[in-house]
Amino acid sequence: MSKVNQTVIKETPGVCGGYPCIDDMRFPVRLIVEFTRAGVSIDTLLEDYPQLTREQIEGALEYYREHPARVDEDIERNARAWEALQGRAWPG
Repeated sequence: MSKVNQTVIKETPGVCGGYPCIDDMRFPVRLIVEFTRAGVSIDTLLEDYPQLTREQIEGALEYYREHPARVDEDIERNARAWEALQGRAWPG
């Protein structure tokens, strides 16, 4: 992992299922990946999430390039959880 990623991306047990997040913000790397896959630019992410920095977003994308299986696992886990909740009365 690059030196930037060691300070920008962390996996903490009990935080977001232990999957990679940006710093201690509880902002999952999977969200950055999913947004960019959907065509959302870094500049748009910076506008929509002013608490994030360009370095953090780029660090999340770099983390994904280095560890795609880990992030894809989190994406799949969340997709399964979302599907399991569909059709249930709120609160689940």
